[in-house]
Amino acid sequence: MFYPSRTEDDRSEPFELQVARGLIKGHSLVNIFGYQPAVNSEFVPIWENNAVYTYPPAATIMQMVSSSASDTAVAVRIFGLNASYEAITEIVTLDGTTPVSTVGSYFRINSLVTVAGNAVGNLTLSAAGVTYGKINVGVGRSQMSLYSVPAGYSFYLTRVDMYSNLLGGSGNHCLYRVQSEFPNGVSLDVLQAPFTDRYEARRVVPFQYLEKTDVQWQVKTNQQTAEIGAVIEGILIRNEH
Repeated sequence: MFYPSRTEDDRSEPFELQVARGLIKGHSLVNIFGYQPAVNSEFVPIWENNAVYTYPPAATIMQMVSSSASDTAVAVRIFGLNASYEAITEIVTLDGTTPVSTVGSYFRINSLVTVAGNAVGNLTLSAAGVTYGKINVGVGRSQMSLYSVPAGYSFYLTRVDMYSNLLGGSGNHCLYRVQSEFPNGVSLDVLQAPFTDRYEARRVVPFQYLEKTDVQWQVKTNQQTAEIGAVIEGILIRNEH
């Protein structure tokens, strides 16, 4: 990544703004968004499928396809990690309902973003019939509340917001949890918290997730189906800094 030189005026700006502008070497902003209209009584990350998210068992070439044959001039950038947890990215140009294979082999998918055209169908990134990323029609980017930390970096979480259309009542609430998994297979529930219409966390001291950690911000409901949105923010910092 290119880091422009900073002037005295730049250095007087808030640290977060300098990070967002790419002015601080080894630091980059991470924004994670999630949306799912029908969360129920099973813990799931907030993503396009109302289902548990499973990771690829090994780095693999994936295929991207649209549900519409009209999507032949749409290009999507994939952000993911290879087998060594190193960040890799590429742009895939859709060929309608004909699957297009990736050049790289992906072990983790962090996000998908449309960079050309506007799809009129749902876009799915998958391998061996398992979905690893998706862009719903009209959205333009994936919306999934999960993140895998690249090798050589740490992710410092600063903000989490979860929004629900539940209004409370007797036993009517959501349960939020953060689940992290390390390369050795150890899985931890970092925290759990009930909420109704909103959960909000602002870290006075950012919470550190180490390299190669898979993190999922998950929600389930106690009784009813809920519409859930997620906004997660943090800073990715190279470990030598």
